[in-house]
Amino acid sequence: MDLCSKTLFAPKAWLRGQLVKNVRFVIDSEGKFEAVETGVEAKDGDLKLEKKLIIPGFINCHSHAFHKQMRGSSGIGSKSKTNFWKWRNSMYQIVENITFDKLYEYCYETFTEMLMAGITTVGEFHYVHHGNQRFDLDEAVIKAAEDTGIRLVLIETLYCRSGFTEDPLKPAQKRFASDLSEFQDQVEYLIDLVQDKPNITIAVAAHSLRAVNPNIVKEMWQWVKKQNVAFHIHIEEQPKELEDCVEALGATPNEVVLRQNPDLSELWTLVHCTYTTRSVMARLASNRANICVCPLTEGFLGDGIPDLTENDQICLGTDCNNRISFVEEMRWLAYCQNMVKNKRNHANLDAGQLLKIATQNGAKSLALDKVTGDLTSGMAADFVVLDLETATFKR
Repeated sequence: MDLCSKTLFAPKAWLRGQLVKNVRFVIDSEGKFEAVETGVEAKDGDLKLEKKLIIPGFINCHSHAFHKQMRGSSGIGSKSKTNFWKWRNSMYQIVENITFDKLYEYCYETFTEMLMAGITTVGEFHYVHHGNQRFDLDEAVIKAAEDTGIRLVLIETLYCRSGFTEDPLKPAQKRFASDLSEFQDQVEYLIDLVQDKPNITIAVAAHSLRAVNPNIVKEMWQWVKKQNVAFHIHIEEQPKELEDCVEALGATPNEVVLRQNPDLSELWTLVHCTYTTRSVMARLASNRANICVCPLTEGFLGDGIPDLTENDQICLGTDCNNRISFVEEMRWLAYCQNMVKNKRNHANLDAGQLLKIATQNGAKSLALDKVTGDLTSGMAADFVVLDLETATFKR
């Protein structure tokens, strides 16, 4: 249903962290909230959402859409020696002969399922760039987002090597690779390409310190600051990553990042931080950096549980998309922290804080906090409607 230039009336809505009654949402011709009126009565012509609750759409900060194709075939849990690294090799097989049409199909299916789960914005951490031509697969992701209607931040990802000691790329990784100069040209091309696409924006990522030399990450960050776009990186997800980094560089990945990028800011999102120490997490928090946790993926792959507190700027991602449910991501973010700390409501992860993490914090991570994440005047009308008459919500 096209809701542009329409007015909605809801008996309840989640506004600025509070449950508010009797709310009218006036939507303009561009799909933004022109006005949000609270404590009012419905007017003639309003679309009345009786016995419904409106909340902001969920914001998924970290996704690899094509990973969804591994559901039921990855074998995780079937043998004691099955681990993340074996799963990664299975993942590479999916993209061995990937085409534009096939990647479009994978992304279309995943983005559609996300919308059905209440996710209205996705940050697609995209590193599978090359099909028949250099970087031709980037536009398959954009086309899938446009055709489904999801808001997309294409996180264009640099991938240069296969290990901390400049290991050469494996054959399956050559579809990912470019040098920094070629990558920057492609990012600038994409920014220009989506200029007239209001629901598509571009961000930048270094895949990991394993895949990008820290000196190049530093150079990327100085360039990203000038572009004023979000900057993401996988970091400290697996013990082997820390061990290899310490052996090669004399410090853990996050210690290297902080040493080389002391001006790290809220434009940074560090994905996972599963094995990051509290002292390093505190330094990241003082720089206002975002920590993206992906509880369902981290549980599925047996990664571990990050050491979080209420001081961390947490956001969420569906990552491998083995299960797409932001309600479950929120629930297991809280449950895992409670279990590992042996207490309830650790890091103040109550329902209100979890909704903030899933919406406003996510918008901040993707540099969209002036666009979406809250139901206020001037913001995009990205929202989810919950039926309060279902057995889940009744009473």
